[in-house]
Amino acid sequence: MSVPAPSRVILLLLTLLVCCVVAIAQSTQTPSGESTSRPQAQGPPSPPDAPVPDQGTATEEPPKSAAKRTLNKLDPHCIDVIFHSCWSSPAAEPGRPVPDDQKRAAEDVDVGYYYLKDKNYRAAESRLKEALEIQPNLPAALIGLAQAQQKLGKKEEARQTYEAYLKLKPDGPDADKVRKALAQLN
Repeated sequence: MSVPAPSRVILLLLTLLVCCVVAIAQSTQTPSGESTSRPQAQGPPSPPDAPVPDQGTATEEPPKSAAKRTLNKLDPHCIDVIFHSCWSSPAAEPGRPVPDDQKRAAEDVDVGYYYLKDKNYRAAESRLKEALEIQPNLPAALIGLAQAQQKLGKKEEARQTYEAYLKLKPDGPDADKVRKALAQLN
């Protein structure tokens, strides 16, 4: 019986696939032949009349080797049963910006001040407002925004922004300059 050439290729690929699956299944076992999916006994078995510790309070001792500690840090602690869920890093505190947001806000302030120096007041106002959306209490963003608003002729908005700075930092390093700018607006 002769098998056509395309069927031979498929048969060869299926045989190769089965061999790979068997090899992978064997490599996931421990050297003793037991599966790694079952929990391993830690220490000698206890006598039958010994009290069983509460599993909620029992803690595992941290790994002694640096390599195992590093691997534990890299372990994502994910469950992929129905929904993907990970718990490896704690959630950010509500109301406190995450570091990426802080970087972005600082970058917006820097770009806003660049636009102020370049006399592009509309762009400066836009970037400084974006920084304040991320972090509402940035003193540098408040001062720069008020200056841009003042240059654009938005005196009432500039007044409100200067006052917001004074509420935030009444004795801040730029408080005297802000009071002088408010006096000029009146």
